[in-house]
Amino acid sequence: MAQLKMYWFPDQPIHEEPLPEGYSISRYKTEADKLAWVECCKNGLVGDDATAEAFDNSITSNRHINLFEDVFFLDYGGEHIGTVTAFVNSEHNFGDMHMVGIRTDFRGRGLAKYLNFITQKHLKDRGLRFVLLTTDEWRKGAVKSYLNGGFLPVEYALGMEDRWQAVLEEYGIDSVQMVYEDGSPYKTVFRKGLSKKVRFGVFGAGRGQSMMDFCVQSGGAELVAICDRNEERLAHARETYGGASLACYTDFEDFIQHDMDCVVLANCANEHAPFAVKALNAGKNVFSELLPVQTMKEAVELAEAVEKSGKRYFYGENCCYMPAPKKMKELYKKGALGAFEYGEGEYMHNCESIWAPCTFCEPDHWRNTMSAFYYCTHSLGPIVHITGLRPAKVTGFEAPFNHRMYRMGAKAGAYGIELVTMENGALVKSTHGVGVSNHSLWYMVNGSKGVLESAREPANAGEVNTLYGELDENEGDNNRVISEIDTKDALTETAKNGDHGGADYYTLYHVVEALRGNRNADVIDVYEALDMFLPGMFAYFSVLAGGVPMEIPDLRQPEAREKWRNDTRCTDPKAKGNEILPSYSKGNPVIPADVYEKLKEKQR
Repeated sequence: MAQLKMYWFPDQPIHEEPLPEGYSISRYKTEADKLAWVECCKNGLVGDDATAEAFDNSITSNRHINLFEDVFFLDYGGEHIGTVTAFVNSEHNFGDMHMVGIRTDFRGRGLAKYLNFITQKHLKDRGLRFVLLTTDEWRKGAVKSYLNGGFLPVEYALGMEDRWQAVLEEYGIDSVQMVYEDGSPYKTVFRKGLSKKVRFGVFGAGRGQSMMDFCVQSGGAELVAICDRNEERLAHARETYGGASLACYTDFEDFIQHDMDCVVLANCANEHAPFAVKALNAGKNVFSELLPVQTMKEAVELAEAVEKSGKRYFYGENCCYMPAPKKMKELYKKGALGAFEYGEGEYMHNCESIWAPCTFCEPDHWRNTMSAFYYCTHSLGPIVHITGLRPAKVTGFEAPFNHRMYRMGAKAGAYGIELVTMENGALVKSTHGVGVSNHSLWYMVNGSKGVLESAREPANAGEVNTLYGELDENEGDNNRVISEIDTKDALTETAKNGDHGGADYYTLYHVVEALRGNRNADVIDVYEALDMFLPGMFAYFSVLAGGVPMEIPDLRQPEAREKWRNDTRCTDPKAKGNEILPSYSKGNPVIPADVYEKLKEKQR
């Protein structure tokens, strides 16, 4: 787990106290001081096996440290009983409070604060941006002394705010200012008992269970309302998630008047856009579980509703938060992959065993009438999210309708492929479908410095939990060194019981962080959601036009919207007034009514 990080800003006053009687300060002078340093640093910093070699590795080998100027000791009775190394990182213009240790037999006397004073006095007038230290929660005395000495917590990694809330609760400190890694202000963070939770309302008590689970398990969220048209399902959710105190609604218009911070849309995927617009217009933030829209008209209306309302729209493409794609994004942002050149995403899902309960065996259910390209966000979405690039052009390829789709009662091709040109000219192949013989959930990103790739599902190597990298330090090295990359992070254990391998937990965790005001939250906004979805829509337009490449509009630009404002083409026969497209480009297959009756019989 990442250490806690704290900054002290040199423009702050130093609240120095005089040393207690018998104590003094000295600097490193001779090799003999190494052994005293080791004694001060045992049992917590470099371990019980601390040696002079540890000193050389940590201090001597650091080119920024001047041994005789930057290594200090706190002395008592002529012996070194504490140490701190305070130096300047000249490359990045910050100070470092390094290797703070008090000898075991002198701990618990409040002496750490004097090491703070030494560091602050030594580094104050160097023109530094800040002074950095790293520590751990279990070093309770040290952490408290740092807080008392004016060091501020830093928001730089997953879970930091929650961890600091717990620290403050333990110390009985009501609040403290928290800063970002660049030193800019984040916000005032309150101890756990005083922190305000983000209040969620969930629309859809079926699929919404995953989101309701998060709300009752997370320390930062609270479930305050549920809405579902099915009263039996609603009653079960109330009993499971809150009892009589939980507000329940069967009417969405009443539901969105409830006092809450964010509406979770977990209703039918073909109905998200109109409900999102209603919630935004009612002054609510929105988390759309899947999918954002089903027509270009809806896409324009959704983008404009977000802009007009000033509220946040979050898209829950959970495949972006599965272990391999999540780590891919982290490494890409750090520059480990270089410039993005090519990528592939696959979401090939044999759905035959689950199709009947998902569609209620209804011929006109949206799953039975969607095209092969409808669910492209599961395959293309992670590539868009990893690279941050906008899809600019697409050509679609549709697989034939097959007997598996016939048995399911689904009227589309078995799978679709989008060949996408990104805004930087790089190409992406996105493959996805529900009528395939077996599963494949797989992602690959190729850059100027190497490649990252998740394990293939048939390989039985952990699939999308496992990531392999072949990365070079510089372009052109081509060292051919392949390694398995650890995908775990601070939330892995907490999230592991969430749906979709824990990915559902991450989606809402980041929504909570964003609504708390954390600019580091990894969320998908309305424009990125459309970047993930529109390539599939336009890939189908491409197929219907005979394979012609299609430009994908950028709906961030108001002038790009006018052409599409009244475009209502979709495959959903329940979308009244829309121009209904066939689910399959060669014409809707004829599936007899008895196919659906047989499926119903199997469900009884």
